[in-house]
Amino acid sequence: MYEAIQAETQRTTLRVIATRAQEAKRKLSLYGLDRILWGLEELNLAERTVVPRHLVEQLRGFGVPYAPGITIPDLIELVFTAQEEFMNVEPDEINRVPTIEELEVYFEQSRVA
Repeated sequence: MYEAIQAETQRTTLRVIATRAQEAKRKLSLYGLDRILWGLEELNLAERTVVPRHLVEQLRGFGVPYAPGITIPDLIELVFTAQEEFMNVEPDEINRVPTIEELEVYFEQSRVA
């Protein structure tokens, strides 16, 4: 009986940790993309055409495609598109318990980054 309670407690703890980790990642990603967006909007208002290297690196870090020929307004749209991934949380996914493999991959990626 004790082992069953202990196992269920561990599963619940893992579920809570995974949910909190996913929510933290989502919020941090939105925050990072908002900062990029802010920088791009300042460049656009100043009618600049060259994107500074630090913003290019941040864009690429979030998987936003960049090439020197892309206009700043187009980059702003691409950032909005990237944000959608973190804004649309499917209700079915909210209470889904991640598998051990998913947790291992997540924490391995977190450790490497």
